[in-house]
Amino acid sequence: MTSLKNAYITSGKIFEQVSRLYRPGMLEELRSIGPGEIVVVTGTYDHVEKLLDTLKVPYAVIDRGSIATHNGGRVMLVNCAAYDGSLPAGLKDSVKGFVADGGRLVTTDWSQGLVTNVFPGRLSKVKNTVDDVVEIQCPSEIGRRFIGMNYAQCRPKWWLETSSHVYSIGDGVVPIITSDEMKDRYGQPYVVVGFKEGKGEVLHFISHLELQRTRLKSKEDKGSLDEFLAKMNVDKTPDMDDAKVAELEAAYSTLNTVANLCLRSPVLGGGMKSVLVTTAPGSASQKSQRLL
Repeated sequence: MTSLKNAYITSGKIFEQVSRLYRPGMLEELRSIGPGEIVVVTGTYDHVEKLLDTLKVPYAVIDRGSIATHNGGRVMLVNCAAYDGSLPAGLKDSVKGFVADGGRLVTTDWSQGLVTNVFPGRLSKVKNTVDDVVEIQCPSEIGRRFIGMNYAQCRPKWWLETSSHVYSIGDGVVPIITSDEMKDRYGQPYVVVGFKEGKGEVLHFISHLELQRTRLKSKEDKGSLDEFLAKMNVDKTPDMDDAKVAELEAAYSTLNTVANLCLRSPVLGGGMKSVLVTTAPGSASQKSQRLL
């Protein structure tokens, strides 16, 4: 985990450069977020709050017992924890109302049970994974925005925790990030999916947003920090720690994903286009097309 910890720290510094150069207004919007807008629900596993700290995004923390009585803010990030069996009616009503009124519910791994209980028929658990790492693909523009990398030989990977919940999807659920390797091994390809509900939206991620390991398989995976910076077209600074390309891809992609989840524009349908600035052909900011 140490190498990925360093990769997250360095990726936070890279994210700031990329945002300033290629996503005008994004950092300003993240910095303008109030402490009550983003709510993190603690879990048994996963710690999305660590990524928010790296991004310098303020947030409130509640436990699962407070979901029914909390207003949920604007975005509710639910860390991995079991929500199996019968949930209290107050909790289900609160989550359903939060999303119906325009909230964004984001769940990871075992908290799929919360989605299954509150929104039946959308996600269905199929089986569990072993401790694994799979290469991912982005079949949608939203997925490409989440990953934030589009250079040649970009092969981002996703860590699957032991006993991560593989799931199938129902009507109205949109695949955002998938994995051919995961489908081959576990029968379903879905890494990230989402669906609209009322005025709001729900997004679910298999495993964790705080990745704990990746895979160094190819020559490109084992590349250096300098190689990754060259691919991202940003500068090296003295406070960046060295890391391998695959580690930086894993850390950067999840940081960039969390940043996009915090923005005020809708993720589904809206494509978050309102945070982008149109630039004239040939301008320096046109290079953003490589990264968005």
